[in-house]
Amino acid sequence: MKRTIHFTAMLLAAASLFFSACSDEDAKGKVQLYITDAPIDAENVTGVFLTIKGVELKGSDGWQTVATYEEPIKINILDYQNGSAYFLTEEVLSAGTYSEARLQLEAPAEQGGSINNPGCYLTYTDGSTEPLFIPSGAQSGYKVKGEFSLAEGGTVAVTLDFDVRKSVVEAGASGKMLLKPVVRLIANQDAALIKGTYTDLTEGQRIVVYAYEKGTFTTAEMDADEDGVRFVNAITSTQVSETGTFTLAFMASGKYDLIFVTVSDTGEPTALLGSFPAEVTSGSILTINVSTELLIAL
Repeated sequence: MKRTIHFTAMLLAAASLFFSACSDEDAKGKVQLYITDAPIDAENVTGVFLTIKGVELKGSDGWQTVATYEEPIKINILDYQNGSAYFLTEEVLSAGTYSEARLQLEAPAEQGGSINNPGCYLTYTDGSTEPLFIPSGAQSGYKVKGEFSLAEGGTVAVTLDFDVRKSVVEAGASGKMLLKPVVRLIANQDAALIKGTYTDLTEGQRIVVYAYEKGTFTTAEMDADEDGVRFVNAITSTQVSETGTFTLAFMASGKYDLIFVTVSDTGEPTALLGSFPAEVTSGSILTINVSTELLIAL
């Protein structure tokens, strides 16, 4: 099966697959799992590589193994942004509600282990690499929160949406880079897409769009938390391209404030441009044009 798929194709597939028959499997259905990402702040990072050994889901009967890979899957999560996703697996599972996912990753333990060739690591523009350590990940797996329902005889597509901007942090005095579990789990048929154009982009300007639930953003979000992460309560984020376009994918239905911020090459905010309101519904694609004069001052 094709490993890369775009959000628009997922919407079409979700609409048709959800009602597909599976009558020979009593009280079971099919789950399709994908993985995607929101961009990282630092421009000198060219890759965030994950090596996945297996996937589990937690239902009413506890944890179920969804897939175990004899040959672990290695992907650069930064390759799957702006609505593109990597197909992990399709499996038949018990029907019911699932509340959590868990990735088994090939990575060094936080307090030791070989760091010469870890399965999870960063790559930089200068050609160097750096291992990514996972707090307790080697023992308990990399956990993802989120809920979806699998109907008997149905098929549901589910995406694990990484937010690498929040996930990759430096561990204090040790200087180690940690991969923390900041991932959303969303059923594709419940998701929406925002495709936008910022019409007043100037040459050399770097703009990031942060999506917040309506009314939740404050200017204090621009300050770094204890992990050095800014805009910590943003649902997701994306960068405006050199042509002024931007995409926010896998959005749950609801009302949002899109916060436009100019940033430096390291991702630090330099100016708060303003806010733009947006409302999306499940399975929809919202197209918007944003200009400086349309932004609401904050």
